[in-house]
Amino acid sequence: MEGHSAPPLTENTGQSIAERAFGFAQSMRRMLGKYRGPIFAICAVLFLAGFWISAGRLDLSFSDLALQYIALSALIFIPISMIYGALNFMIMARGAGINIPFGKSLKISCVAAFAEFLPIPGGALVRGGAMMREGSGAVDAGLHVTVNALLWISCSAVAACFALGGFYTITHPVTLALGAGGALGVAACSWWLMQKAGGMIALAALMMRIIGLGIAGARLIAAFLAIGVAVQFLDLYPFVFATILGSAASIAPGGLGISEIVAASIAVLSTVPPEAAFLAVGLNRLIGFAVSGIATAIISVISPAERGDMRPPK
Repeated sequence: MEGHSAPPLTENTGQSIAERAFGFAQSMRRMLGKYRGPIFAICAVLFLAGFWISAGRLDLSFSDLALQYIALSALIFIPISMIYGALNFMIMARGAGINIPFGKSLKISCVAAFAEFLPIPGGALVRGGAMMREGSGAVDAGLHVTVNALLWISCSAVAACFALGGFYTITHPVTLALGAGGALGVAACSWWLMQKAGGMIALAALMMRIIGLGIAGARLIAAFLAIGVAVQFLDLYPFVFATILGSAASIAPGGLGISEIVAASIAVLSTVPPEAAFLAVGLNRLIGFAVSGIATAIISVISPAERGDMRPPK
């Protein structure tokens, strides 16, 4: 009988650590919420100023944009990413013991994607609220949303490390930090999911992140081509990491300005001009905002009752 006492203790200890981390994240979110207005204003100014300066340095005007690549992203890649988001949410909900059909998951994911851009970032609230309405507890829903978000960031960090890991950059502190932090994050999040939801869910969540990185890369390469900058596919992943990190941090709506600044900063370690990185990440944001906004509007008209059910709980 004594041999069966250690596993529950280990699981409870891991659960306690995860809950404390979640509680800390919620405290930080509430603290930042007090200054949400000024933070949003500052980040909006940084985004607009950075966009204008970057376009000026590249001598790029609206007429220079390759609209076919914008259309490719808006009509193909972003709808695919929405379908991916729905499947990903279904797996996350399943890990919490909830079954959500694809149609409803797609609507939730579309609304959540648009909610990321609102003055009060609400993507996590929409997903967590939807899980709570399906029967999950508040803490459990919050933990699953948080751990899956951390897994997403960690996977993109590992991909960024490999993308930057050529020649001298393999020993650069930024590259080493991305690789070590990302690998540790993937291991920790996967372990938590295995303990909480089982090995199959943990494996499915990890595989979905790998697929998601491919979709995110396709969106960004279309944005780079739209501004006339050719980038190798694997070289995109430092900027994919910047996009994901800024959005997940929720310091500003959708990482407004944050993702672009991180992308421009990381670009100094690559062959991509920082101005091009800033513009591509920003353009990708604007296209995503437009498409998710249209999708949310359609959902609001067609299924107003279901849209109301997806509002985050008060």
